[in-house]
Amino acid sequence: MKVSKKYLVWTIIISLLSLAVNIFIIVHSCLNASQSSEASGGVVEFLAKIINSIKPGSITDQNISSFSNFIRKAVGHFGLFMSSGLLTTLAAHLILNMFKWAKYYLQIIIALVWGLSLAILTEVIQLNVDGRSGEFTDVLIDYSGYLLGFLIIFLILFFIIKKQKRHQTSK
Repeated sequence: MKVSKKYLVWTIIISLLSLAVNIFIIVHSCLNASQSSEASGGVVEFLAKIINSIKPGSITDQNISSFSNFIRKAVGHFGLFMSSGLLTTLAAHLILNMFKWAKYYLQIIIALVWGLSLAILTEVIQLNVDGRSGEFTDVLIDYSGYLLGFLIIFLILFFIIKKQKRHQTSK
């Protein structure tokens, strides 16, 4: 497939964003417990201030621990991995789409295997970091977020490709 300069630029941008998100995830899994707590604590404080400015008294000393745990799981695990799923799936599609031999199932396999590998890798890393623990439930949360990102991109691409094929056959 002959690629346009615009296609190549977008492929590079999406690939670099995917790489950045994946590196961010890996680096943060290497932080010890106090560093990780400090990083997530800033996000928790920021979100608690926003929520309390909308509905005063929502986040209190009594529920801050539960709120913090929810934010760590929802934003730190699910959200980051969903971002990875979106960007990695799109990057795999854009890169492999440039090669005639690369079929869509190869793009799907690469994207899905990468997401599972990343989820497992980050939890295995945490088994060896002071004050951290790798947890199977976190692998499930991570991969669930990744799968949602994957499915969003997969469905968008599916409908775009289907529309393109319908358009080509009607000519």
